[in-house]
Amino acid sequence: MPYRLLAALLLCCSAQAAELPWDLSYQSALRDHPIAENEFMRIWPQQHPQRPIHDRLAAYKGEPIEASLLIERPDIHAGDAQATWFIVTRSGAQACPFHPQSLKQPCQTLDRERVQNAIRQIMLTPDPRPPAGQGAVGDANYFGQGKPVLMNYMGYLSAYIDGKVLQRPVSLTELDPAAQGPEAGRLVAILQRAVASDGVAAARPVASEPTIATEVDDEKELKARSALIEEVQGYLVKSDYNKLDALRNKLLRSQERTPSGVWKLAIFYNQLKEFPGRSREPEYWAKREAGAKAWEKQAPTSGAARIFHAYVLLARGLSYRGNGFYNTVPKEDIKRMLAAIEEGNAVLFYAEKQLLKDKDPELFRVRMTLTPWGDNLRALTNRTALDKAIALYPDYHETYFTAALYGSAMWHAAPDEIDEIARRGSKAGGADAAAMYARVYWYANRDVYEGKLFDDPASLVDWDTMKTSFEALVARYPDAWNLNAYANFACQARDYPTMDAVLRRAGDKRVYQTWRNGEGGYADCLTHSSEPRVRQAAADIRKREDTLYRGLLYFASAVARKQGYMEESLRALDKAEPIGMRIYTGGPNMPLYYHRARALLALKRYDETVTALTTGLPHQPDYFEAYYYRGLAYEGLGRLDEAQRDFEQAGSLLQKLKREGKLVFTGTDEQKALYRAEMDKMLAKFKQYNVQAPQIDL
Repeated sequence: MPYRLLAALLLCCSAQAAELPWDLSYQSALRDHPIAENEFMRIWPQQHPQRPIHDRLAAYKGEPIEASLLIERPDIHAGDAQATWFIVTRSGAQACPFHPQSLKQPCQTLDRERVQNAIRQIMLTPDPRPPAGQGAVGDANYFGQGKPVLMNYMGYLSAYIDGKVLQRPVSLTELDPAAQGPEAGRLVAILQRAVASDGVAAARPVASEPTIATEVDDEKELKARSALIEEVQGYLVKSDYNKLDALRNKLLRSQERTPSGVWKLAIFYNQLKEFPGRSREPEYWAKREAGAKAWEKQAPTSGAARIFHAYVLLARGLSYRGNGFYNTVPKEDIKRMLAAIEEGNAVLFYAEKQLLKDKDPELFRVRMTLTPWGDNLRALTNRTALDKAIALYPDYHETYFTAALYGSAMWHAAPDEIDEIARRGSKAGGADAAAMYARVYWYANRDVYEGKLFDDPASLVDWDTMKTSFEALVARYPDAWNLNAYANFACQARDYPTMDAVLRRAGDKRVYQTWRNGEGGYADCLTHSSEPRVRQAAADIRKREDTLYRGLLYFASAVARKQGYMEESLRALDKAEPIGMRIYTGGPNMPLYYHRARALLALKRYDETVTALTTGLPHQPDYFEAYYYRGLAYEGLGRLDEAQRDFEQAGSLLQKLKREGKLVFTGTDEQKALYRAEMDKMLAKFKQYNVQAPQIDL
């Protein structure tokens, strides 16, 4: 159905009805919230162009609509178009179900405030994350041999409140409380609260300490965020750059926070970052960039205008980049992304002086967001940018959060990077320093560890440290949002006495958005009330430390050193050594000393190179490469006789391995090429010293 016809239908027939400018072909939703071309929910609206909800929307003749929510999704059996329409008017609220096989189901009367709050919460809920790889596959040959239909999304939502509209796809994870991750069942939990679901109430245990029989929702934080978001988005939609600059300058000067202590300036910039949306259409980006340039022209000294322009360019680049694995993205799209990132960095370069003059901490956040995408997605250290940011703005949380995001395993960062960031924040010297450890891990739990902060073996969080940090946080910002989050993390850490104590401090105020899996997760945690704390088993601690040790070695050798970050490689190895001393009989093995030597040799620290390899060789005395690199270090020191002996020993070991048929190297073609280059250098050095060595075949 054409968009104009749909729009006309949705201007409801009553002259007093509110406008609901929804595009129920969902083409605009797919443009702004793209999903894969072979997702079932991309083709479903085309399969059902005329749906019962269209007629009901067009026939509405009730009171003017103040807020509304429509959830459309296919029936799981036949794919029929079913829907639930929430309507809020001045006098009340109701939910009306629709199904092609049952068109006369009665509407349910609901609490007006509950439904309004649910719609506002949905407006603030982030888009569902795209699945890793293909995710859920339906029919493997739906579009032809080897061309599957994907089932990662199972509906659409359309929301309207306070003059603001949102339409987007609904992920299967949002509808399934039994799924994994922080998104699991979140939409169901919100809707259950809107209808005061008996199912959730029944899931709670009988009221006892610290459970309160009558719980009161505390939504001060959500309302504060929502009001600011709506204000900023209103100015963006109207291109009211004067008001945007005035608001940004006010928030920058006042450093105003929400009740939970979140910077309102960060919320302001989050809206600038998300406003550009996603599209692959050049005309779309010409319009977006024209708006950014119009702001710059109108306000030549506006730092916010430059940051907005940089975020527009980032969004353009990521739209072409898409969500696939890097090696699956067409080279032309990678070029488009890199060009957009380069333009964004240029905008920041020319704006830096003004932003530093303004003392705007967002400068470093946007720079740290652009940089990783601009270098072919290779791992990059963000330590230098973070150092500068901390020195100038130690309390700006978003800087640490951005550093943590790009300090995750996905970006091939050191496995202790996020923990280092959290601890650096706690020592930064700002007013929020004592609470920064908790804030960083709170963020990382959502965006890095997928709600499994205390179960993910890659997480180095220490609950006792986090608990102390949370105490500092709630002492300064004793909002129910923070207290509920504190209790939730205590539950996830299996520190149930602390959970009980914090819930008593929160009184009857509950904020389910801060609990893992929402209200259902809160109910699950309450089943552990009055239980003792469960501490991590010694075997689990040993396993985690072993994982960390191996991860640090891999980072030092395969990431940091190969990309030229020798000092960072040594930092990782310095951290690995005491772990190896503690968990391995006889101390660390040869790889630690070998990789340390390689980094030291590159830095021309020859004495330390000799010491490292001499320490490691007793652990692996037949390691020919260790003798070769120690020989290079002796050569650098001018100790040529010792270099000669090590080169001869390396050559002798090579010949022995060749005779025994053990001189075999396996790996990818790229790895073999790198190793071939290293072996060619080694053989050339042996020839220089008249050392006999066998031919090496890869």
